Amino acid sequence: MKNSKKTALAGMLAAFAVAAGALESFVPPLPFAPPGFRIGFSNAASMTAAAVSPFAAFAVASVKSAFVLITRGATAALLSFAGGLASCAVTLLMFRFARAKVGCIGIGIASAAAHNLAQVSVYSLIIGAAAFWYLPYLLVLGTFCGALTGILLDLALKLIYNRKDAPDGAKHKK
Repeated sequence: MKNSKKTALAGMLAAFAVAAGALESFVPPLPFAPPGFRIGFSNAASMTAAAVSPFAAFAVASVKSAFVLITRGATAALLSFAGGLASCAVTLLMFRFARAKVGCIGIGIASAAAHNLAQVSVYSLIIGAAAFWYLPYLLVLGTFCGALTGILLDLALKLIYNRKDAPDGAKHKK
């Protein structure tokens, strides 16, 4: 895929991440979820961008964090950025070494776990070690949400790979 197409796809994924993040803010809080919890549909855009290039993945996560800074403030942006970077790193590693073994749902779950761990780690710097009490609960919720984003990732990759100029250059069957 040419660089111009990669850039255009990364831009579209960044726009999707921002739009999904905005729409997700209208979803009422789940009664069993901790404060600030979000399902994370916009993370599917960062994960999809990892199929384009590492730069695209980190760019989408950065744009998403900038939007969070504007709409929800510095603390939320810091948490978003930390989670986004960790999620991108794990997604890239999973694409490289484990995609055939765990599939997109496994990648989504691992990405969600990394996202939660990074956010709780950063939050512990703000409020102390008590933040880690959230982690088991977040990991359980993250498993379900990661599976959902993994399904979105699978659908997005099928749309991309059904084209002759797939990001990885492979010829994929329809």
